[in-house]
Amino acid sequence: MLEHAEILKRVPLFSELTHEELTKLSQITSEKTIGKKQFIFMEGEKREAVYFIRSGVVKVFRVDENGNEQVINLLQTGEMFPHIGFFDEGPYPSTAQAMEETHLLVIRVDDFNELLMMYPRIAIKVMKIMGQKIKQLANRIQEFISQDVQHRLIHTLLRLSDQHLAEDGSATIEMPLTNQDVANMVGTTRETINRIFNQLKKEGLIETSRKRIYIPNVDALKEHIES
Repeated sequence: MLEHAEILKRVPLFSELTHEELTKLSQITSEKTIGKKQFIFMEGEKREAVYFIRSGVVKVFRVDENGNEQVINLLQTGEMFPHIGFFDEGPYPSTAQAMEETHLLVIRVDDFNELLMMYPRIAIKVMKIMGQKIKQLANRIQEFISQDVQHRLIHTLLRLSDQHLAEDGSATIEMPLTNQDVANMVGTTRETINRIFNQLKKEGLIETSRKRIYIPNVDALKEHIES
C-alpha cells in the first residue's frame, strides 16, 4: 500500500494530496500489467474502472463504420483514462490498447466516484483535465478542416514532443509507433506518411527509427509550418 501511495503522488491529479489522503487512496487502488498490443478495454464494454499509467504507452482509438482505425490519443506515464464518462453509467466510449508492456494503477469507477465526492479538489482537477482534452480534440478537428496532411503531421509531432523537450531545444519521442499508427492519427495513408517523413528527414528536421522520432530543433520544425 505504501508503494502505491508513492506512485500515486507522482500522478498530477493526486500530487497535492496529503500522505494520509494518499494512503486512503492507495487502499482502493490495484495494479495491472498489460502486455504489448493487448487490449485494456474495448469500445462499448461496461465501464468498470479508471486507469493511471505507471509506465508504458496506451493508444486510445475508435473504429469507424468502414473498419478504419481513428486514433484519439496516445497516453504516457502519469496520465489517466478514459477522460469522459465519469459522471454517467455509459460504456467505454473507445478502445484502449497497450503499445508496449504497460503497468497500470486501477481504481474501480464506483470507488473513484466516491473519491471525487470526498475530495472536491480532485473533482476540480478532473474537470480541468477533461477541459484540456476537449480543447485538444477541438484543435485537432480544426486542423483536419483547415490544414493539409503535412501540417497535421507536424502539429501531431509537436504535441507528442511536449513531454520530451530537452534543454538544447531537441525532443526525442520514444514510442513504438508504426507509420500506420501515425497515419491513423492524422487521417491519411501510410504511403503519404512515408513520403512526408522522407522529405522532413532530407531537410534535417527529424530522424526516425522503429521506436523513436528525434526532432533536432523543435523551434525549426515549428517555423517550417509557419513559413
